[in-house]
Amino acid sequence: MAIQFSIAKRGLLPHEKEQQEVNGQTNLKDLRPQLECRETVDVVEFQSSNMRLPSIMPKGELLAAMSTVQHVLLHELAKGNAVSLPGIGTFRLNLKGDIEVKNGNFHGKDVRVGGLNFRPDRELMKEISAFEVDQVPFGNEFQADSSSLAERILGLFSQQNTITHKDVSVALGQTLTRSRITSLLEHLVEEGRLIREGKGAQTRYRLKN
Repeated sequence: MAIQFSIAKRGLLPHEKEQQEVNGQTNLKDLRPQLECRETVDVVEFQSSNMRLPSIMPKGELLAAMSTVQHVLLHELAKGNAVSLPGIGTFRLNLKGDIEVKNGNFHGKDVRVGGLNFRPDRELMKEISAFEVDQVPFGNEFQADSSSLAERILGLFSQQNTITHKDVSVALGQTLTRSRITSLLEHLVEEGRLIREGKGAQTRYRLKN
């Protein structure tokens, strides 16, 4: 199965976005492909399913091996070392903060670990680069005005007490990406118009009284 993508706008300045809305036109240079993420897979649970690739290592042993790798990773990164996982890639700490001068010498100002930098293994990248990508977009992030979409979502409650992510997708003709629908629903929750119940695939939304 080919990888799917949606169309999103690049980071435009506020006045540029307003100008596009006035003109009703979109410059193709302002658009970019954005990965339509299907799911997040736990590599341990992945191997325990009959629908996945078979593993030569039992689930418990695989979990123990992953724990060992994590401990080694943390131990070496804590010393400032880069850590290479064969066939996967190399991890390095990313520092954030500022530099200041004290008594004529340079000092750090709130220097801290800001995250991890990751450089994929060369052979891994070679394999990934060969993945097939479906050239027909899955959806457009900017396709419709958010306020009008919100009203259409609220209109679903005239027929049912609660709605799901899938209900919204079907009602809107499956033209919006999963991330866009989630953003619309969460915005309605933040506005106090909807209440979110449950987690993950069991999440449902209902009108706030």
